[in-house]
Amino acid sequence: MVTKEEVMEKVKAVVDEKYVKGLEIGEDNSITITLAKNTPNIDDVLIRLNAELQKIEGIGTITINREREKTVDEGAEVTKEIVLEKLKEVIDPEIGVDVVNLGLIYELDIRPDKTVYVKMTMTTPGCPLTMWILRAVEDKILEIPGVKDAEIELTFDPPWTPDRISEEYKKRLGIF
Repeated sequence: MVTKEEVMEKVKAVVDEKYVKGLEIGEDNSITITLAKNTPNIDDVLIRLNAELQKIEGIGTITINREREKTVDEGAEVTKEIVLEKLKEVIDPEIGVDVVNLGLIYELDIRPDKTVYVKMTMTTPGCPLTMWILRAVEDKILEIPGVKDAEIELTFDPPWTPDRISEEYKKRLGIF
C-alpha cells in the first residue's frame, strides 16, 4: 500500500509543500494531488512531479489537479460537439495535429453536474509532453462557458496507432 508519507516525500522533492492543497490515495493506490493555482513553473512541476510519483512501487493512476475559481454559467449549453471543437485547439507540438484529429480522445462524457470527463491517450507512453498536453486539454475544456470542471484520464489501453488519425489528416500527412 502506498502511504501519504511516501508520496509527500516525492512531492516535496519537486514543489514546496505550501503549494499542495490536497492529497488523496485511493484503495487501488491511485493518487490525486491538488496544487495551488499560483504554483510557480507549473508546467515544469507537472512533468517532474509525474516522473517522481511514477518511481513509487505499486502506484496506480496519478491525477494532478489545480485549484480553480470558476463561476459556472448554469444556462450555457455544453455538448460533446462544443467540447470536441474546443479540443481541436490543442495541437501536439511534435506532430502538428490537434488531439481530436490525431485520435487521442477515446471517450468524452458530459456529466449532469456539467463536469466534462475525457479519457485519452498519447502517441507513446514515454511522450515527454504528456503533462503539457493533459493540462492544455483541461484548460481548453474549462474555457467553455457552462463547464463546471474537467476530469482527464490518461490511458494506454488500447495503445494508440496511426489508424486513429482522422481521414482528413491522414491525407494531409500522406498516410494512406
